[in-house]
Order: sequence, then structure tokens, then C-alpha cells
Amino acid sequence: MKITLLRVLHGLFAVYFILCLLYMYYVAFAGDFGPLLWIAVASLGLEGFVVFVLNNGDCPLIHVQRRVGDNTPFFELFFPPRIAKQAIPFFARLTWGGVAILIVSMAVHYILL
Repeated sequence: MKITLLRVLHGLFAVYFILCLLYMYYVAFAGDFGPLLWIAVASLGLEGFVVFVLNNGDCPLIHVQRRVGDNTPFFELFFPPRIAKQAIPFFARLTWGGVAILIVSMAVHYILL
């Protein structure tokens, strides 16, 4: 039961951060720079800090998973281990790419318009 609950919670976090990422890309192309964008960017920044600075590139929930007896990393529930290990670096590159596009979009919107 604990493992299932943790996996569901982990899945909800993953969906939230993917939605933040998608929203950031949407705003970068649509130019709708509202407060929701800053919540998404702050969420992604906090996630990146926790994953890369505090946990050396590992999801912080892996430690909780192991304590409850779940040794399967989250992305290995969906992908083979070789591909699953690339999930966090893949999402990090997507995030940085989105930030770059967002900066260019904001510069065009606020400086040139």
C-alpha cells in the first residue's frame, strides 16, 4: 500500500512538472507572460535545485522509495533501465531549452515591441 501510494504521489509530481514545462513552452511562443508562468518557472527551478544540487542528479523521492521497500526508480516503471536513466537529463535539457526560448521571446516582446 505504501509503495502504491508513493508511486501515485510521484506520478502526480511528474505530471505537475511536465505541465509546468509545457506551459513554459506555450507562453514562450504565445507571449502570455502572466503570474502562472512565474509559478511554473519557480517550480521547475526549485525542482532542478533539489535534484541537481541537493541530490547529485537523483530524484529526492528515490530515498523515500527505498525506505518503504521500492527499489524501482520511477521512470523504470515505464521505460527500460537504459532509457529511464536518461529521463532526468532529458527533462533538464528540455527545461533549459524552454528557458532560453522564453528569454528570447520576452526580449522580443518587451524590447522590440
